[in-house]
Amino acid sequence: MNQRARWGVIAALTALLMVPLYWHGAQPSPPRQSEAGPIGPLGVDSARTAHVQRLLAKKKSGNESVVANDIARTAALCVRDCRIMLTEITNELAHMSTPEKKREMMLHHLAQHPQFVSLTLKEQSGEAITVGRVLRKDLQEQAHRTTKHDDFYVSDLYTKKHQADAKEKVSMTVGVPVVGDSHVTGSLSADVEMGHLGGVISLQDSQMGTRTKLLGMDGKNEMLKKTESGPQGGTQIQQVNQKKAQSNVEGTAWKVNVSSQQERGAKRAQVMHNELLVRFAHDLTDAQIARYSQEIGGSLLRKNSRHTYLFSFSIAPAEAIAYFKSKGAILAEQHIKLRPNTAPATINRATEQPNDMFYSSNQWNLPMISADKAWEITTGDPHVTIAVVDTGVDLNHPEFKGQLVQGRNMLNNSAPPQDDNGHGTHVAGVIAARTNNLEGIAGIDWAGKIMPIKAMDADGSGSVLDIADGIVWAADHGAMVINLSLGEYADSDYLHEAIRHAYQKGAVLVAAMGNDGISDPSYPAAYQEVIGVAANDEQNETATFSNYGAHTSVSAPGVAIASTYPDNRYAALSGTSMASPHVAGVAALIRSINPDLTPDQVRSLLEQTADDLGPEGHDEYYGYGMINVGRAIKAAVESRTE
Repeated sequence: MNQRARWGVIAALTALLMVPLYWHGAQPSPPRQSEAGPIGPLGVDSARTAHVQRLLAKKKSGNESVVANDIARTAALCVRDCRIMLTEITNELAHMSTPEKKREMMLHHLAQHPQFVSLTLKEQSGEAITVGRVLRKDLQEQAHRTTKHDDFYVSDLYTKKHQADAKEKVSMTVGVPVVGDSHVTGSLSADVEMGHLGGVISLQDSQMGTRTKLLGMDGKNEMLKKTESGPQGGTQIQQVNQKKAQSNVEGTAWKVNVSSQQERGAKRAQVMHNELLVRFAHDLTDAQIARYSQEIGGSLLRKNSRHTYLFSFSIAPAEAIAYFKSKGAILAEQHIKLRPNTAPATINRATEQPNDMFYSSNQWNLPMISADKAWEITTGDPHVTIAVVDTGVDLNHPEFKGQLVQGRNMLNNSAPPQDDNGHGTHVAGVIAARTNNLEGIAGIDWAGKIMPIKAMDADGSGSVLDIADGIVWAADHGAMVINLSLGEYADSDYLHEAIRHAYQKGAVLVAAMGNDGISDPSYPAAYQEVIGVAANDEQNETATFSNYGAHTSVSAPGVAIASTYPDNRYAALSGTSMASPHVAGVAALIRSINPDLTPDQVRSLLEQTADDLGPEGHDEYYGYGMINVGRAIKAAVESRTE
């Protein structure tokens, strides 16, 4: 797969090959058409035409500034999070009377915070206490000298090439002062593994077509700022040239350099060339399976409870499809692989402002969509379940304590739906991270429950069989909203069948439009049962990478979105994968007010209350506009009396 299509469903065949595959009377479903109709190159309205041309020009630019912002914010989030945690630990240590008790307390926190490799307490009144493995003793000493002056300390990033744990190959050292009787009495420092930054960089580079370098500015060290940054996260982006951008990492001497590698253009879908997905009205017998396998020169790879079979084959694809048609199959198509694209309601509440530590400093996206206005009316309902069909969720992240219901691992039914990639954890945090818990981020739906459905592997890939089955499982187990931050440019009958099943069960389906900055219809966002979501940036304009088209329903923030990440971390990511869960979270809030609304009524309510952006009326770039949570929730309240 090329870098440009990493976000979505790595799918079936090219358009020419798709026609003979769908033998059972099913041409790919056409995307929904815009009410405003197609926009010609000249247009009747010159202002509208000029606006469209400006948006198209933006789509041709690279994503280097977006990624520079994401990586800088992610690094700064980690540094600030470590500083806060160390300060909290020093407060607890102040109540420990003996070195033994202090050591015990430090060991407890070392186990609770997996990013810490070592902790060192150095007090003027006694010997240093160290737990864990010290990576850089010289930087521990430097941290102690700096914090004597009541300053925070963060080192350069450094590399340990021969470190046994791969995550610890990139690390930093941080330190905070220990204060007693109104003056500094010592320091607490920590070696911190920063290997997760490599994972975030790899994820964004693969989705955005960029190449990123994080520079630690060797030989320089800088104190952390004592004041909180504003809602833009404290980053400053410099566009070096047409293809390169640079950003600072707030509170450090680090720099992020990003260059754009991709070129825009239509994508070719890919398939699992030797795998055929076949569905019957009933289970096959062992004898039938054996005979069919022999006659197509393959074997049964696996099956599920929905009379669906995955066969390998060695004959021509069209011949294999025709063979199973003659045997009475309901559906037959080549197998597609998929990738990611990133309390009961009460009325007349007091205005809610979350106390989560990153809300005011990094979550620019929630005030932008007037989430605080919605929280005056409702913060959700625990009876509303939102399924996240993705790479799973970090089940142990503190932001999901009490926020999860039973999910499913479609790749391994005997294993929990634990995230081993990061994408699903980030998506789930946008929807319903634990809120008002004095740490981390705020979710859109405070009380709604996440149903984690792991249908993608550690590398972010998964099959249409697993994702479609995950959608069906979620709908059959009570999911009222299903988020699909994935998509691709080829249709799949098996996927669409699962979408229709969930839709008929009453689930609101929300999907990402894609990250290639093109207008090609992608699936599942282009299915008429699905709400297709485009991404906007911090300037309330369409993001450079966001796909567009007549099937765009609404848009939502999708740039530099701070959310949860595995191993108790936080990261800022961009993509329509991040825009989609905003809409899923709002849909859940709407259903907390009026659970009787149908999926179409929820969609209409979202579209009718959106802030119209771009050319007047429905357009290909913003759909009906950016979601306005406050207005949507007020409309949901009014719908109960109609």
